[in-house]
Amino acid sequence: MQGSFFRRGSCIVKSILFPLLFLSANHAGAQDLRFTQVHASETWLNPAFAGSYRDARLILNFRDQWPNMPQTYISYRAGFEDYIEKMRSGFGVSVFQDNQGDQTLKTTMVGLQYMYQAKFSDVLALNFGLELNYVQTRINWSNLQFYDQINMLYGFNDVFGNPNPTGEIVPGSLSDTHVDVGAGALLVGNSFYAGFSAHHLTTPTVSFYGNSASKVPVALSGQVGYRITGKANKNPLIFNPLAVYTNHGGFQQIETGAYLKKNILLTGIFFRHNTENLSDISLCAGISKGLFSFAYSYDISTGELAGITGGAHEVSMIFKFEEKASKTLKKNQKNMLDCPRVL
Repeated sequence: MQGSFFRRGSCIVKSILFPLLFLSANHAGAQDLRFTQVHASETWLNPAFAGSYRDARLILNFRDQWPNMPQTYISYRAGFEDYIEKMRSGFGVSVFQDNQGDQTLKTTMVGLQYMYQAKFSDVLALNFGLELNYVQTRINWSNLQFYDQINMLYGFNDVFGNPNPTGEIVPGSLSDTHVDVGAGALLVGNSFYAGFSAHHLTTPTVSFYGNSASKVPVALSGQVGYRITGKANKNPLIFNPLAVYTNHGGFQQIETGAYLKKNILLTGIFFRHNTENLSDISLCAGISKGLFSFAYSYDISTGELAGITGGAHEVSMIFKFEEKASKTLKKNQKNMLDCPRVL
């Protein structure tokens, strides 16, 4: 899982913010991207979720973070997962792209996920997951502006509108690639799940200047959820409280909240906390009909960033492919315990 190196910070003038972050000697304090909609990004959190819903699924994610800022963060993700009964295994593939600072820093990732389920009983199983990612990070040097380019009369450009020169050294390569590895486990019951995952296990070096100290630290995450289903035989009310904890480079964050689903309608509210205060309140609404689900969420920034960033918009779509199983396969399917889900 690879996300933004600079996804959190204070509100600073556009032309100064990004170069300062880019020229930081060490990216180790940075954080991965976190999607608000947990139901549509489980394999992003933990590869042990891959294929854990039996039917094949195609999931599309879009996130626009801090749209009121001069340089926003826009992320896209597409993932496909399925479960192969004969192998007792789930497989996933995903493509992710993160654009930071109006295309100034672009991260592209292609990943593979694998899950194996060990079933203890009809009501308890343990999933083991692995992920392998190929990551490319590119920088558009021409988009950067530095302190030494500032002219007190004309700003960053001269009187003719041409950029002022800078003493900053252009990297020998404007692209960096590396392989990233992660792993996870997920305890699954009829109505609950509890998981743990670790990403960037190889602590890859990410630097345009060949700085071996610029390593991505291991990111740890814990996930728990519980599904409560109403007593109605048809279209019961589903209540799904959950929590996600992350620790990346010493930055800790916990997201708590719940989904509520009735008939085709889905709603949710989530609270994101860091170690000091509440950072975001997120509201979610969507629909789920047959093999298609759609959800939209909006993050409301709190604290010092309240009313400044524009929060974050997130959209997800899930397409399910229901398999027509034979009688033999239907009998064998009892060997897999589905992860409880809201959709």
